[in-house]
Amino acid sequence: MKNVQLPFAAMAALALTGCVSAGSADVTRNLAVGQTAHITAYRGDSCSAPAPSFAAIQSRLPRSEIVRYSDGGLSSRTSKDCGKRVPTRAVNGTGIKAGSEVKRFQSGTVAIVVK
Repeated sequence: MKNVQLPFAAMAALALTGCVSAGSADVTRNLAVGQTAHITAYRGDSCSAPAPSFAAIQSRLPRSEIVRYSDGGLSSRTSKDCGKRVPTRAVNGTGIKAGSEVKRFQSGTVAIVVK
């Protein structure tokens, strides 16, 4: 067997693909094309901060080929980092194309399946 040296970027990409898969995601969200459902929620930059606006977090959302993100309004969740329930901005997704993706959000990894 020939020993092949991969560039660092290729090794990093291979490592990441194995780390985050649908089976290892923290939660799975299933929706149909055209359906809107809750995907995740973002807290402020500190544990005592109020919930951010959707405009403030929009640029932090990972690109998606299968859902379009929208404002889900004010919500709350238990934050692992803060160790308590904190105010958040809910993020909804509307299915725009069938497929599946695993995305990393502030609250963890989410497998999104659109049928």
